[in-house]
Amino acid sequence: MVIEDKNIVLAATCLLMSVADADEVLEDGELHIIEDIIKDFFELPQEEATGFVQSAQNKLKATAGLFEFGQILNTKFNHQEKLEFIECVFEVAYADGDLHYLEHHTIKKIAHILHIERDEIIAAKAEIKAYLD
Repeated sequence: MVIEDKNIVLAATCLLMSVADADEVLEDGELHIIEDIIKDFFELPQEEATGFVQSAQNKLKATAGLFEFGQILNTKFNHQEKLEFIECVFEVAYADGDLHYLEHHTIKKIAHILHIERDEIIAAKAEIKAYLD
């Protein structure tokens, strides 16, 4: 998906970063996976993806919640794109090999903001677990 609006990419990166940082341990592996996801999902060069991760780290420190980022994605993503994004969110959560309960809670909040149903969350989680195994 090629995106012209950089705010969309930054919002998506912020949401991915919020999951990675939910357990208050941000590992290099998680950062690399986020870069790869942003690069692939939005068809960006590596340097640009790295820049978005760095910008997202700064933006998250200055923001109180996830709602504003989710609303940006709600305005631009169709339902299928939201489902694909939630799979990416689960991929970040499993980057360290374990789905921490705080990461899972953050994913549920993001899914709620994106209007994704419970059965769709379960399916996305199963899809990523099968992909990673």
